[in-house]
Amino acid sequence: MSVADENEVLEYLTDVMRRDGFDETDNIKFSDSFKAAELLGKHYGLFTESRAADTGEVIIVDNISGDKNAGKTE
Repeated sequence: MSVADENEVLEYLTDVMRRDGFDETDNIKFSDSFKAAELLGKHYGLFTESRAADTGEVIIVDNISGDKNAGKTE
């Protein structure tokens, strides 16, 4: 018996999430499907907080003029 590779684990989790290949006697609970979806989502990085939000805000920096005080506010 060998250790499962990454693809085999991902396929199994996908089957559990979709409840594919299981019959009623296997008793796949909703919590099992939900956990499989969560593990797959973590694997694919779907829940990362580092995604930048596009706020639509535009910042204009005036650094073209030769005036050293340009852009400064007091």
